[in-house]
Amino acid sequence: MLRFIIMIRPYYILILVISFCVCGSLSRAKNVISVSKNRNVQSGSVSFDSVCLQNDSILQTKSAIVDGEKYTAFVVFNINKEKREFYIKNSEGQKVFSDYDFVENVQFTDFDGDGKKDVLLDRRGVDSGSQDLVLYDPKIKKFKFAGNCSNAQKIKHSKYYYTYEDCCMGRDWSSDLFFISNFKIINVGRIKYDDGEGLSFYRVNGRRKVLKKKWNVRINGDTPVTSGRHIDFDLGAYWVKNYVKYIGE
Repeated sequence: MLRFIIMIRPYYILILVISFCVCGSLSRAKNVISVSKNRNVQSGSVSFDSVCLQNDSILQTKSAIVDGEKYTAFVVFNINKEKREFYIKNSEGQKVFSDYDFVENVQFTDFDGDGKKDVLLDRRGVDSGSQDLVLYDPKIKKFKFAGNCSNAQKIKHSKYYYTYEDCCMGRDWSSDLFFISNFKIINVGRIKYDDGEGLSFYRVNGRRKVLKKKWNVRINGDTPVTSGRHIDFDLGAYWVKNYVKYIGE
């Protein structure tokens, strides 16, 4: 019996040594993780602690000076919710805007020409790309969601813009005529093209949409469904020439 105890005693010693080493390593690892969490990790001049949520995986960050203050935009993947999220934080780490729809890319730009940068959110889902506009409000130093502004172009010497969204390689597209009021996009006109249906022109007032005219024509596409002639249609030239017909009516 004594011999058996003596024989196994080295094994106990070995187990104790291994346990001590493992526990020591785990303790050191926890200390490293704790130090990493508390350390002020910098990305540019952005603090990890001040901008990251615990369960977020950062996909993209962009910063800009707006009205004398630094704002940082984040596209993140929320692990718990299993979805992308977007938010903007000020220099103090406070959220000043959040969006929970899918955001693929973000850029700061002075969209409305007021000298202060706004934010364009690139969405996905259509061939031509889809963008939403987030405008900066200097009175409250926060950002406000304005609406859809996909591929927007401004009509010179006016306050109006027109958009373009194509979801089927030129066979199904739409264009909205709009202006901006009180940090909101206000649509006043719409053109819709469907291969097989032709071009439809609408006057828009809030949620009300009234058909002004319809051209039974074909612009793009291989399916000769629509009767009528095939035409070349310049969207920009049309809006520049005719936008006044959609306003004040």
